[in-house]
Amino acid sequence: MQTTADGGVFTTVKVVDGRPEHLGLHLARLAESARIVGLDSPTPSAVRRVVTAALGDAPLPLGRLRITWQGSEAAARVEPLVPHAPTTTVVRAPDARDPGDPAAGAKTEALGAQGRALVAWAKEQGAGDAVLAATDGRLCEGATSNVFYVVGGELRTPTVRTGLLAGIARQLVLAATDAREVDAPYEVLLEADEVFLTSSLRGVQPVTAVDGREIGGPGRVTQAAAGALASLPTDD
Repeated sequence: MQTTADGGVFTTVKVVDGRPEHLGLHLARLAESARIVGLDSPTPSAVRRVVTAALGDAPLPLGRLRITWQGSEAAARVEPLVPHAPTTTVVRAPDARDPGDPAAGAKTEALGAQGRALVAWAKEQGAGDAVLAATDGRLCEGATSNVFYVVGGELRTPTVRTGLLAGIARQLVLAATDAREVDAPYEVLLEADEVFLTSSLRGVQPVTAVDGREIGGPGRVTQAAAGALASLPTDD
């Protein structure tokens, strides 16, 4: 499925006690998404004013802040966040990510719609989430997340050359651990000792089964990555 700039680009931010986490990184990624699809770049100070207005005077203890940009003005809305399950299971998605897609790497509204549809499809299959391969068979990313795995004690994640969206949580886990960016066939997940998904809203979410193969866990490396991410400052 190809992504386009139709509907603009967006980013989703976790809000804790009324404070958006890693907002500066999210705004930088919003601007990069706009650049990729050919939209004018948002002005960070203007977006921050919209965010402040959306958060209001009654801070949520736990919320999700969605910021959208269509090339001329930003919009933001905040709503209560229902936490993700402590663990999940995944199946291979029927769609594949095309690294040659001109919008690859941008968080577009079309990409978000595809991700939501794939999560719904995964649930129909009895799994919690879906993981995509690239069109050439390389492991790519989760439907609305990035994927990490452990082989031989080494923590790995696919490279951006697969066409994945480089999430903020992925960026932070790479910075806080000794994880390596490595491209491998999707089937590496069927041999991995540990697997977990990352996103701004879920943090580190251990995967306990891939395509029906039980992994168990969370394992030692997964727990260490979760601790490393949780220990990072969340302000700009």
